Amino acid sequence: MGPVARPLRFSLLLGLLVLAACAPRPLPPEARFLGAEIRGLELSPEPALLLSVRVAFQNPNPFPLPLAAFGARLRVGEVRVPLDLTLPPGEKEASLPVRLTPREALATARALLSREGAEVALEGETLGGRLTFFQTRLAFPLEPVRVRRAGVNLFLENSNPLPLRVEGALVLLGQRLSVRADLPAKGEARVQVVGFRPGLERGSRRLELRLEVPGFLSQTLVLDL
Repeated sequence: MGPVARPLRFSLLLGLLVLAACAPRPLPPEARFLGAEIRGLELSPEPALLLSVRVAFQNPNPFPLPLAAFGARLRVGEVRVPLDLTLPPGEKEASLPVRLTPREALATARALLSREGAEVALEGETLGGRLTFFQTRLAFPLEPVRVRRAGVNLFLENSNPLPLRVEGALVLLGQRLSVRADLPAKGEARVQVVGFRPGLERGSRRLELRLEVPGFLSQTLVLDL
């Protein structure tokens, strides 16, 4: 390399360093929690509770901003979901999917299905430290099922956004008859009674049930008929 090339190369490198130093650092985005909902329950290949968290983002920069540059992640209880969205300038709403399994997030799923709820936060990092865009609590407590009689048939109504598996007993005239039903989300199903005979529908009776969200939790319930 000749004596003229070395000063030229040094000048180019110096110019690039000056430009990099003068370039403005991107401003961190803002985020606002809009709500969340249960999208369903997968049963195969393993149980999974599916959530959707809605967030409104605001990018104050005049250029697209990748959230990965800030290490942005959605935290639902013990589960952290990295966000790979790129925000256009201005405002953008997004629905962020979350998948909870008993193997990885049993405690979080159970908390979500109780009145206690689980903590939900959107977090990130900058050179100055950690960021918390928002932090709140989220709960979807299970509502008790309701029983409906139609002649000698019994139906259970499920108002929850999750399917329920029901097993238990119909206690009638000193007898305990096995019952079961698979309740669809926000639907109803007829109770299957093993050993029921016509004429037994008279007299006092009650249902002793165990409600199960497969893979996650179970509750007991007694319904007088």
